[in-house]
Amino acid sequence: MINAFEITYAILLFWAIYFQVFFLVVFFEKRDKIHENDIVYRDNLYPSISFLIPCWNEENTLLGTIQSILASDYPKDKLKIIAIDDGSTDKTWERLSELAGHPQITILKKENGGKHTALNLALKQVKTDLVASFDADTKIDPQALKNAVSYFIKDNTLMALGGAVLIDNPQTIVQKAQSVEYQMFSFSKKILGFIGGVFVVPGAFSIFRTKVFKKIGGYKKAYNLEDVELTMRLQEAGMKVDHCHTAFVSTKGPDSLKKLFKQRLRWSYGFILNVRDYYKLILNKKYGNFGLFTLPMNIFAPIIILFVFFLGVYRLVLFISQKIVEINLVGFNSINLFNWDMFFTNTQPTNLLAISMYVFIILSIYLGKRISKVKTLNLSHIFYFMIIYSILPPLWILKSIYNTATAKAISWR
Repeated sequence: MINAFEITYAILLFWAIYFQVFFLVVFFEKRDKIHENDIVYRDNLYPSISFLIPCWNEENTLLGTIQSILASDYPKDKLKIIAIDDGSTDKTWERLSELAGHPQITILKKENGGKHTALNLALKQVKTDLVASFDADTKIDPQALKNAVSYFIKDNTLMALGGAVLIDNPQTIVQKAQSVEYQMFSFSKKILGFIGGVFVVPGAFSIFRTKVFKKIGGYKKAYNLEDVELTMRLQEAGMKVDHCHTAFVSTKGPDSLKKLFKQRLRWSYGFILNVRDYYKLILNKKYGNFGLFTLPMNIFAPIIILFVFFLGVYRLVLFISQKIVEINLVGFNSINLFNWDMFFTNTQPTNLLAISMYVFIILSIYLGKRISKVKTLNLSHIFYFMIIYSILPPLWILKSIYNTATAKAISWR
């Protein structure tokens, strides 16, 4: 007899598969356009651009970050960098001071006030056509900037563009799991770009026309998720946002479960509160696919994650309780804790849907690998991804809901 849990589970799995199928349909419809912006222009056609790099205790990474930007294949007279020390307590300012006097670099120092305040201070110094937000622990591929800016040259209506963030040389199991996740992001963000539904232009690397900030204002604290809030504000204002899958930048990512949990707790908490602030966009056809598809999908995802988590707990408790009853009746030695028959396959609809869901996830990983131009398949990384992202997400979602309900803020680190 199918109970309410199974019916709800089947409905949720159906919608999860629907979203996956939608992504695949768009991909195959638009696959001929994947490389339509891979255009190399003459240097005199590229607009000027300023990179804004907020730094807080980044003494070990910021010089490598700045050097990678300076090494970009981009006209040097059109490339500027503004690095801001946001009240660091280590040797960040000393490292930045080594760059004082460089013709392409401006260094600023301020009291600690958060990433958004550092970016807003730097925006006042910007005199270029484009402006890029860039993390101080990230490195950019030499061709990434030209690949990204070509979108702006080709499309005068484009106002913001996200880059493709990948995990650089993953060492720990947690970083290896993230490397798979970030490859999937490359796939999903490209599809959302095709339909005008980009959810976030990442703070690690995003580019804007400078005039955008004069129209909609600067960065906001936004519950420590300023990139999501800014993207929502852009979508609300009807500005075009896209994603460049070949604008590669690399970052290390959290190297432990504790650090990953902390990062995703901040993301989840910030997502809930920003969606609350922009709730009028949800299912509002005025905002196109962003309101009708992207936001509902991102709201739906944690719902199914939590449901599957609680259903799993329910089934585990039911299994244990049944075995306890059996042991009390016939004794422990007469009980098979795990019954398995190689000639029997459970063909319940929910099980088939769940298997289909995993097939679509693996296919998304493969397509993301292709888009990200990752050469090795790294099957072990996929295994780590499946294990870690089956366990941790329900925990950080529940914690973020609790923090939201109790108005307990999440710290940056």
